[in-house]
Amino acid sequence: MAFDASRWLQEDVKDIDPSSRQLLETYSGLSPEEVVPHVLAICIGQMRFIRLTLASYPSYSRILERLRTDPEARYLDLGCCFGQDIRKLFVDGVKEDQLVGVDLIPDFNTLSYELFRDATKLKFEFHALDILDDNADFSPLEGRFDVLHLTSFLHIWNWEGQIKVALRIVSFTKPGSILVGSSLGSGVGGEFPNLEGTGTNFRQSEETFQKFWLEVSEKTGTRWTLKTIFKATGASQMNMDQVWAEPTMGVLLFEVTRTE
Repeated sequence: MAFDASRWLQEDVKDIDPSSRQLLETYSGLSPEEVVPHVLAICIGQMRFIRLTLASYPSYSRILERLRTDPEARYLDLGCCFGQDIRKLFVDGVKEDQLVGVDLIPDFNTLSYELFRDATKLKFEFHALDILDDNADFSPLEGRFDVLHLTSFLHIWNWEGQIKVALRIVSFTKPGSILVGSSLGSGVGGEFPNLEGTGTNFRQSEETFQKFWLEVSEKTGTRWTLKTIFKATGASQMNMDQVWAEPTMGVLLFEVTRTE
Protein backbone atom coordinates (compact mmCIF):
# COMPACT_ATOMS: atom_id res chain seq x y z
CA MET A 1 0.00 0.00 0.00
CA ALA A 2 1.40 3.41 -0.99
CA PHE A 3 1.75 6.26 1.45
CA ASP A 4 -1.56 8.09 1.82
CA ALA A 5 -0.65 11.73 2.47
CA SER A 6 -4.29 12.73 2.88
CA ARG A 7 -4.33 10.99 6.25
CA TRP A 8 -2.04 13.69 7.62
CA LEU A 9 -4.32 16.58 6.65
CA GLN A 10 -6.75 17.60 9.37
CA GLU A 11 -9.57 19.79 8.14
CA ASP A 12 -12.19 19.36 10.85
CA VAL A 13 -10.18 21.06 13.59
CA LYS A 14 -12.09 22.36 16.58
CA ASP A 15 -9.12 23.47 18.66
CA ILE A 16 -5.34 23.21 18.96
CA ASP A 17 -2.96 22.22 21.74
CA PRO A 18 -3.60 24.48 24.77
CA SER A 19 0.03 25.61 25.10
CA SER A 20 0.15 26.59 21.43
CA ARG A 21 -3.15 28.43 21.80
CA GLN A 22 -1.82 30.32 24.79
CA LEU A 23 1.29 31.37 22.84
CA LEU A 24 -0.78 32.62 19.91
CA GLU A 25 -3.11 34.56 22.18
CA THR A 26 -0.61 36.08 24.62
CA TYR A 27 2.42 36.49 22.35
CA SER A 28 0.85 36.97 18.91
CA GLY A 29 -2.19 38.87 20.13
CA LEU A 30 -4.82 36.68 18.48
CA SER A 31 -8.28 36.70 20.01
CA PRO A 32 -9.56 33.27 21.12
CA GLU A 33 -11.96 33.03 18.20
CA GLU A 34 -9.24 33.94 15.69
CA VAL A 35 -6.81 31.17 16.66
CA VAL A 36 -8.17 28.12 14.80
CA PRO A 37 -9.07 29.92 11.52
CA HIS A 38 -5.70 31.67 11.55
CA VAL A 39 -3.78 28.42 12.04
CA LEU A 40 -5.83 26.56 9.42
CA ALA A 41 -5.12 29.29 6.86
CA ILE A 42 -1.41 28.45 7.13
CA CYS A 43 -1.70 24.75 8.02
CA ILE A 44 0.62 22.24 6.33
CA GLY A 45 -0.96 19.04 7.65
CA GLN A 46 -1.58 17.93 11.19
CA MET A 47 -1.56 20.37 14.08
CA ARG A 48 1.76 18.88 15.24
CA PHE A 49 3.66 21.58 13.41
CA ILE A 50 2.89 24.16 16.12
CA ARG A 51 3.16 21.98 19.23
CA LEU A 52 5.62 23.24 21.82
CA THR A 53 7.66 20.08 22.15
CA LEU A 54 10.79 21.48 23.79
CA ALA A 55 8.87 22.88 26.76
CA SER A 56 7.26 19.47 27.32
CA TYR A 57 10.58 17.74 28.02
CA PRO A 58 11.76 17.16 31.63
CA SER A 59 14.99 19.05 30.93
CA TYR A 60 13.27 22.27 29.80
CA SER A 61 13.70 24.13 33.08
CA ARG A 62 17.43 23.32 33.11
CA ILE A 63 17.79 24.33 29.48
CA LEU A 64 15.95 27.58 30.08
CA GLU A 65 18.07 28.40 33.13
CA ARG A 66 21.25 27.70 31.20
CA LEU A 67 20.29 29.99 28.34
CA ARG A 68 18.95 32.80 30.53
CA THR A 69 21.91 32.92 32.91
CA ASP A 70 24.60 32.75 30.23
CA PRO A 71 24.13 35.34 27.45
CA GLU A 72 26.90 33.64 25.48
CA ALA A 73 25.04 30.31 25.37
CA ARG A 74 23.46 29.46 22.04
CA TYR A 75 20.44 27.33 21.09
CA LEU A 76 20.05 25.51 17.76
CA ASP A 77 16.69 24.16 16.59
CA LEU A 78 17.27 21.57 13.85
CA GLY A 79 14.24 21.14 11.60
CA CYS A 80 12.69 24.17 13.29
CA CYS A 81 9.78 24.36 10.81
CA PHE A 82 7.64 27.29 12.07
CA GLY A 83 9.95 28.12 14.96
CA GLN A 84 7.34 27.68 17.68
CA ASP A 85 9.86 26.39 20.21
CA ILE A 86 12.11 29.34 19.42
CA ARG A 87 9.20 31.68 20.17
CA LYS A 88 8.53 29.92 23.46
CA LEU A 89 12.14 30.39 24.55
CA PHE A 90 11.97 34.07 23.55
CA VAL A 91 8.79 34.56 25.58
CA ASP A 92 10.45 32.79 28.52
CA GLY A 93 13.33 35.26 28.56
CA VAL A 94 15.99 33.99 26.15
CA LYS A 95 17.48 36.76 23.98
CA GLU A 96 16.89 36.62 20.25
CA ASP A 97 20.62 36.65 19.43
CA GLN A 98 20.95 33.34 21.31
CA LEU A 99 18.40 31.60 19.10
CA VAL A 100 19.21 29.89 15.78
CA GLY A 101 17.00 27.79 13.53
CA VAL A 102 17.80 25.43 10.65
CA ASP A 103 15.32 23.99 8.20
CA LEU A 104 15.43 22.59 4.70
CA ILE A 105 12.50 24.76 3.58
CA PRO A 106 13.01 28.53 3.95
CA ASP A 107 9.31 29.21 3.29
CA PHE A 108 8.49 27.75 6.70
CA ASN A 109 10.53 30.49 8.34
CA THR A 110 8.89 33.15 6.20
CA LEU A 111 5.42 31.84 7.04
CA SER A 112 6.31 31.64 10.73
CA TYR A 113 6.32 35.43 10.97
CA GLU A 114 2.85 35.44 9.44
CA LEU A 115 1.67 32.74 11.81
CA PHE A 116 3.00 34.45 14.94
CA ARG A 117 2.59 38.04 13.72
CA ASP A 118 5.98 38.97 15.14
CA ALA A 119 8.01 40.29 12.21
CA THR A 120 8.59 43.56 14.04
CA LYS A 121 9.59 42.11 17.41
CA LEU A 122 11.69 38.98 16.74
CA LYS A 123 14.53 38.36 14.32
CA PHE A 124 16.46 35.19 15.03
CA GLU A 125 19.28 33.70 12.97
CA PHE A 126 17.98 31.24 10.40
CA HIS A 127 19.79 28.98 7.93
CA ALA A 128 18.11 27.13 5.08
CA LEU A 129 20.28 24.02 4.83
CA ASP A 130 20.16 20.40 3.82
CA ILE A 131 21.98 18.65 6.66
CA LEU A 132 23.24 15.96 4.23
CA ASP A 133 24.54 18.36 1.59
CA ASP A 134 28.31 17.98 1.58
CA ASN A 135 28.62 21.09 -0.57
CA ALA A 136 26.71 23.34 1.84
CA ASP A 137 28.53 25.82 4.06
CA PHE A 138 28.09 24.71 7.67
CA SER A 139 30.89 26.88 9.02
CA PRO A 140 28.49 29.42 10.65
CA LEU A 141 27.21 26.60 12.88
CA GLU A 142 30.36 24.73 13.79
CA GLY A 143 31.32 24.51 17.46
CA ARG A 144 28.81 27.14 18.55
CA PHE A 145 25.93 25.54 20.41
CA ASP A 146 25.23 24.70 24.02
CA VAL A 147 21.71 23.34 23.49
CA LEU A 148 20.50 21.56 20.35
CA HIS A 149 16.89 20.52 19.80
CA LEU A 150 15.96 17.77 17.34
CA THR A 151 12.38 16.57 17.60
CA SER A 152 10.98 14.36 14.81
CA PHE A 153 14.30 14.70 13.02
CA LEU A 154 16.65 11.71 13.22
CA HIS A 155 13.96 9.17 12.38
CA ILE A 156 13.74 10.55 8.83
CA TRP A 157 16.73 8.44 7.78
CA ASN A 158 17.96 4.86 7.87
CA TRP A 159 20.87 3.88 10.12
CA GLU A 160 23.58 5.07 7.72
CA GLY A 161 21.77 8.35 7.14
CA GLN A 162 21.31 8.93 10.85
CA ILE A 163 25.00 8.32 11.45
CA LYS A 164 25.92 10.85 8.79
CA VAL A 165 23.49 13.38 10.24
CA ALA A 166 24.80 12.80 13.77
CA LEU A 167 28.38 13.35 12.63
CA ARG A 168 27.30 16.69 11.19
CA ILE A 169 25.43 17.62 14.35
CA VAL A 170 28.45 16.77 16.50
CA SER A 171 30.42 19.38 14.56
CA PHE A 172 27.98 22.01 15.86
CA THR A 173 28.62 21.09 19.49
CA LYS A 174 31.32 21.63 22.10
CA PRO A 175 32.10 19.83 25.37
CA GLY A 176 29.10 20.26 27.66
CA SER A 177 26.57 20.61 24.85
CA ILE A 178 23.21 18.93 25.34
CA LEU A 179 21.05 17.41 22.59
CA VAL A 180 17.40 16.97 23.50
CA GLY A 181 14.51 15.67 21.44
CA SER A 182 12.37 12.73 20.43
CA SER A 183 11.93 10.45 17.44
CA LEU A 184 9.61 7.80 16.14
CA GLY A 185 11.00 4.67 17.72
CA SER A 186 10.43 0.96 18.13
CA GLY A 187 10.40 -1.44 21.02
CA VAL A 188 12.67 -3.75 19.09
CA GLY A 189 14.62 -1.29 16.97
CA GLY A 190 15.29 -1.76 13.26
CA GLU A 191 14.65 -0.67 9.70
CA PHE A 192 11.02 -0.14 8.73
CA PRO A 193 9.28 1.32 5.67
CA ASN A 194 9.39 5.09 5.89
CA LEU A 195 6.33 7.32 5.85
CA GLU A 196 6.80 8.26 2.19
CA GLY A 197 6.83 4.61 1.11
CA THR A 198 10.05 5.09 -0.87
CA GLY A 199 12.61 3.46 1.39
CA THR A 200 13.28 2.73 5.03
CA ASN A 201 13.99 4.60 8.21
CA PHE A 202 15.66 3.26 11.32
CA ARG A 203 13.49 3.36 14.42
CA GLN A 204 15.66 3.41 17.48
CA SER A 205 14.97 1.45 20.64
CA GLU A 206 16.73 2.40 23.86
CA GLU A 207 19.26 -0.38 23.22
CA THR A 208 20.02 0.52 19.59
CA PHE A 209 20.29 4.21 20.51
CA GLN A 210 23.10 3.34 22.92
CA LYS A 211 24.90 1.47 20.12
CA PHE A 212 24.24 4.36 17.76
CA TRP A 213 25.97 6.92 19.99
CA LEU A 214 28.83 4.54 20.65
CA GLU A 215 29.46 4.46 16.90
CA VAL A 216 29.16 8.26 16.70
CA SER A 217 31.64 8.57 19.57
CA GLU A 218 34.14 6.31 17.86
CA LYS A 219 33.87 8.16 14.56
CA THR A 220 34.21 11.64 16.08
CA GLY A 221 36.50 11.11 19.07
CA THR A 222 33.85 12.59 21.36
CA ARG A 223 32.17 11.12 24.44
CA TRP A 224 28.49 11.26 25.38
CA THR A 225 26.13 10.28 28.17
CA LEU A 226 22.56 9.28 27.35
CA LYS A 227 19.19 9.41 29.04
CA THR A 228 16.32 7.78 27.15
CA ILE A 229 12.66 6.97 27.70
CA PHE A 230 10.66 4.85 25.27
CA LYS A 231 6.90 5.33 25.22
CA ALA A 232 5.08 2.62 23.28
CA THR A 233 2.07 3.76 21.28
CA GLY A 234 1.45 0.98 18.75
CA ALA A 235 -0.39 1.61 15.50
CA SER A 236 -3.25 4.04 16.00
CA GLN A 237 -6.60 3.89 14.22
CA MET A 238 -5.38 6.64 11.90
CA ASN A 239 -2.35 4.75 10.65
CA MET A 240 -2.94 1.07 11.43
CA ASP A 241 -3.26 0.08 7.76
CA GLN A 242 -0.21 2.02 6.60
CA VAL A 243 2.77 -0.11 5.56
CA TRP A 244 5.09 1.73 7.95
CA ALA A 245 2.95 1.06 11.03
CA GLU A 246 4.05 -1.77 13.36
CA PRO A 247 2.91 -3.05 16.77
CA THR A 248 5.96 -2.01 18.80
CA MET A 249 6.22 1.53 17.44
CA GLY A 250 6.36 4.43 19.86
CA VAL A 251 8.28 7.56 20.74
CA LEU A 252 11.87 7.63 21.96
CA LEU A 253 12.68 10.65 24.12
CA PHE A 254 16.35 11.39 24.59
CA GLU A 255 18.83 13.69 26.27
CA VAL A 256 22.40 13.31 25.07
CA THR A 257 25.21 15.27 26.72
CA ARG A 258 28.71 15.70 25.34
CA THR A 259 31.22 15.06 28.11
CA GLU A 260 34.39 15.57 26.07
